[in-house]
Amino acid sequence: MLRRKLYLVFLVIFLFSCENDNKSNTECSDNHIVEEIVFKGKQITFPFNGGEFTVGDTIKVTSEDVDSLLLDSVAIIVDGKNLGNYSAKENNFSFQTSDFHPGKHIVSIESYIKSQSNRTSVNIFFKSDIVPKEYKAKIINTYPHSTKSYTQGLTFDNGKLYEGTGQWGESALKLIDLESGKAIDEFLLPTKVFGEGIVVVGDEIIQLTWQARKAFVINKHDLSLIKTFIYDTEGWGITNYGDNLIMSDGSHKLYVVEPNTFTIIKQIEIFDNIRAIKNLNELEFIDGKIYANIYLTNKIVIINLETGKVEANIDLTDITPKKYRNENDNVLNGIAYNTEEKKLYVTGKRWDKLFEIELIEK
Repeated sequence: MLRRKLYLVFLVIFLFSCENDNKSNTECSDNHIVEEIVFKGKQITFPFNGGEFTVGDTIKVTSEDVDSLLLDSVAIIVDGKNLGNYSAKENNFSFQTSDFHPGKHIVSIESYIKSQSNRTSVNIFFKSDIVPKEYKAKIINTYPHSTKSYTQGLTFDNGKLYEGTGQWGESALKLIDLESGKAIDEFLLPTKVFGEGIVVVGDEIIQLTWQARKAFVINKHDLSLIKTFIYDTEGWGITNYGDNLIMSDGSHKLYVVEPNTFTIIKQIEIFDNIRAIKNLNELEFIDGKIYANIYLTNKIVIINLETGKVEANIDLTDITPKKYRNENDNVLNGIAYNTEEKKLYVTGKRWDKLFEIELIEK
């Protein structure tokens, strides 16, 4: 029986620069030991499960081995990819995280002692390394908006404005006259469903519902029902994304969806440089980026879907009607972009106005 104790200590050290303004002075000190991983024989402790880091950090791992003759090698595995086996004689190594996407990653450490392996895994989370730009809105034009419309989705198609509305017994899809704010035509959803976001796909409009997880496929020309189908998550916002669709469900995730089967192709976690961005709601695809309302706020975020990083914040507090600024119900919700005229429009739930806006960097 082996009576000698083996202590293998890994010190995880993050090397970063102090170029970002959001870093505090304490963060911008010398190399900072974040956590410690301790192997004691076959007993393994991982104290940093759930730790938060930043994309772009260099992770340096060093080992201190009381009896290195017992340790053959150590492997670091990230998201199932082996980053290399390292001899105990090397004592330290590092790996880059610049190519990591924000969100959850699974990190495993596997030690080989006398040809026997010990392995453990943890979840760690990466924030974005980008400080978002800050924009405010300049009102270009103001149009009427029905105070009966609990806006859940807003979109243009060939110059026509469609609006999806919610609330029990009030949910509908409407073709809107921009100048008057009145509905030219509408399709009323059943009273037992709560309407959500809308998206145009060819000659059809798909309208989501909230907890029913039931989509309505409607003819965009006469607003007649074509069919319904069931999908797997709550429905919040939806928009086009190339040949696919993008959905939100109120979490910090966006889902790439195949439009014919509504199969989820992949999930994208959305982070800024501080936190995960939850309550992603109404969506619009504009010039290669996703614009997303953040539910219960006066803010829209601009998201790079290739990376999941928030590239900009749009603060619409100044144009939000004062009586709605501190509400939890009639909040900002509704983004529409007229691609032919390159004009951006926003509104809110039961607001009496719809605004054409221009973004101005603060």
